[in-house]
Amino acid sequence: MRISTPTRVMPIKRVAIGIAVWLLAAAPAVTASNPLLANASDWYAALPGLEILNPSPRVPDDLEFEDAKGRLLSLSAAAGRLRLVNLWATWCAPCREEMPALDRLSARLGDRGLKVFAIASGPNRMDDIERFYERAQLTTLAIHRDPASRFAAALGATALPSTFVVGPDGRILARLIGDAQWDAPAVVAVIRDQLSTESRDHSS
Repeated sequence: MRISTPTRVMPIKRVAIGIAVWLLAAAPAVTASNPLLANASDWYAALPGLEILNPSPRVPDDLEFEDAKGRLLSLSAAAGRLRLVNLWATWCAPCREEMPALDRLSARLGDRGLKVFAIASGPNRMDDIERFYERAQLTTLAIHRDPASRFAAALGATALPSTFVVGPDGRILARLIGDAQWDAPAVVAVIRDQLSTESRDHSS
């Protein structure tokens, strides 16, 4: 059994856990193998606590969030790309250190095909989010929020921050409950390798 290094988390309401279990159980079964399994040891070494999901449930098609102007969006806006979905909150202490690392990761690998969605989960006021971005000097991540915490419930986030690796086909390939140093060399390397693999597969 692999022993994971504890990460810092801020617990969220237990009702979300029950909803998530039900939603994931009801998600369409996917028989295709999880592509992260080919380099699972590298993923686990780079991101202690990561859980690679196999089978991999799909993100519900009707799952939406808001942009800074209140317009509804979905992950399908970046369909065909590897996506990181990070759920955070302005009151989440570990998020204050993690978000700048995600911002740097997005800046480094965005042009290689990675799309990072940082979604403020729960009742986060827009002015608080904007103040958070200003203080953390976030320049790459767009502002998104999910006031009703629908993503947390649907994807199985039991605490914040939580990050989900979503494949180009909309499958949830992995999840990490807790913070991580997303711009660490090992993390950048394993994500870059996955992007290269997907690029080769797409062109073949």
